[in-house]
Amino acid sequence: MKQTARFFSFLSIILLLSAWGCSTLHKSDATALQGTWTGRETGVTPATPRLLIISGTQMEYRGAISNDWGKGTFTVREDTQPKQLVVGLTECGIPQYVGKTCYLIYKIESGTLTLSANEPGSPTPPLSFDAEHARHMEFKKE
Repeated sequence: MKQTARFFSFLSIILLLSAWGCSTLHKSDATALQGTWTGRETGVTPATPRLLIISGTQMEYRGAISNDWGKGTFTVREDTQPKQLVVGLTECGIPQYVGKTCYLIYKIESGTLTLSANEPGSPTPPLSFDAEHARHMEFKKE
């Protein structure tokens, strides 16, 4: 009887600790990324608006010129520093990029989504948000 009471006490403590631990988990960035974002490409003149639409695992980007657009599916890598998005391009204004993978790094701070991306097909993401030869963009959610 004493052993059974100890077991249930131990089980209760484990359940309480598990519930407490689960309540402190953070929301995935995949949820925070959802929606329509407008922004600009930094370092490019004129600062023509860009559009980024994220729905589920689908991403659509519209740039400043007619062939600067793309659609694809993405996954989020929150376990890297900086965090990464891996986008498989299914449609693109530049035909040779269709079927390529694009690696981006991102951060979300104070309602601003900052992205840096290497050219589709490059096997690695940029190392930093000011990496040479990468495209750098900032967006605000509409």
